[in-house]
Amino acid sequence: MHTNTLFLMLFVSLMLGLVGLLIFLWGLKGKQFSDEKKMLECLLYDSPQDLAIAKQEEEAQKSKRKEAHG
Repeated sequence: MHTNTLFLMLFVSLMLGLVGLLIFLWGLKGKQFSDEKKMLECLLYDSPQDLAIAKQEEEAQKSKRKEAHG
């Protein structure tokens, strides 16, 4: 492999890493990750009806997968 190719790959990977870091920092600055407690509280207070519906949907998906594979 040529050295120019290696330097190009290194440069591209560093730039992608830098872009990812900048996007992450932008998300922290904009408080995109600050509502984790709110999201967790939503999970704790699901009604029994909502849980029953979710269980039915999950079972329906499982049976569809079994029919498709077998």
